[in-house]
Amino acid sequence: MLRWLLAPRWQWRIRRLQAAHGPTLSYEVAWCLVALAADVDNIRYVRGRTFPVPGTPPGVMVDVWAQLAPREQQRRRAWLIRHHRTPLHLLGVPEELIELAGLHVTEWALPPDEPSISLVVQQRSRPRSTD
Repeated sequence: MLRWLLAPRWQWRIRRLQAAHGPTLSYEVAWCLVALAADVDNIRYVRGRTFPVPGTPPGVMVDVWAQLAPREQQRRRAWLIRHHRTPLHLLGVPEELIELAGLHVTEWALPPDEPSISLVVQQRSRPRSTD
C-alpha cells in the first residue's frame, strides 16, 4: 500500500530526472535510478526490470562533450552553474550499485574547464594539497 501511495511522488521524481538529464536517459532507467535512490533494497525490483545488452557491460559511461550540440552544451553549463553537480550525482546512487543492478547509464561529460564533479568520480577521494 505504501508503494501505491508513493507512486505520484516517484513519477514526479522520474520526470524531473529525465528533464534534467536530457534525452539519453530513458524512462525505464530513470525509474530504476529513482528506486535505487529511495532504498537500496529495491535492487531486486530493478534487476527484474533491466535487460542485459549483449557485448556491453553494465555501468556508467560518459558521453563526449565535443560531440554535443551547442544548445545542449549551454543547457548543461546552466545546470552546472545552478546546481554544481550533474543530475545523477545529485540523485546520489553510487556507481557500484548501478553496476550491480545491471543498468546502463550515460553520465554527462563536463566542459573542459569544469572540475570533475560527475557520478563516476563522486566516490573516489580527492587528492589533498600538501605544503
